[in-house]
Amino acid sequence: MKVTKEQAQQNRQALLDAAAALFKERGIDGTGVADICQQAGLTQGALYKHFSDKQDLAAQALAYGFGQGFGRVKQASENSEHAMATYLDSYLNPQVRDDMTRGCPLVSTACDAGRQSEAVSRSFSDGFAELRAGIEAALPPSADPQQRQALASTLVAALVGAMAISRGVVKADPALADEVLQQVRAVVEGLSAKT
Repeated sequence: MKVTKEQAQQNRQALLDAAAALFKERGIDGTGVADICQQAGLTQGALYKHFSDKQDLAAQALAYGFGQGFGRVKQASENSEHAMATYLDSYLNPQVRDDMTRGCPLVSTACDAGRQSEAVSRSFSDGFAELRAGIEAALPPSADPQQRQALASTLVAALVGAMAISRGVVKADPALADEVLQQVRAVVEGLSAKT
């Protein structure tokens, strides 16, 4: 039976949705093609009609997942004097921490991306650059553009690291997990206000 263009697009979207969530939850190496297909309700044949291999899917799912989350944060923070608070509310959120399928794919794939293909690394790099540019735009004006970009890089690293550490310790020490998010938020707010 021939698949319509519309159904093919829906199938591709279902695969991207499933892969984006599973890669965040289990990592790229911890997720098999069969897992993704099962979650999407499709066959492996359907997957290979849209993606050349798992690495192609991972690169596109990472870009898709990042675009989804960043788009929501960016839209909420545009034309807002509270743009940095919007980023912090979205990023250092205990509910996001506790649901591995949510949040920024930079957190869940930071180490994983380095073990993957150049295409996956490119998606990761593009996501980092876009988040850094968004954070940089949320900073108060500065006379030194290089210093401003360096601060934005530092803040992105702090956000990604804080969420990764908080997720890593939450089962053993929930109070410490919350403390990490709160402390990093306080430092980021202080640094971003001083620019």
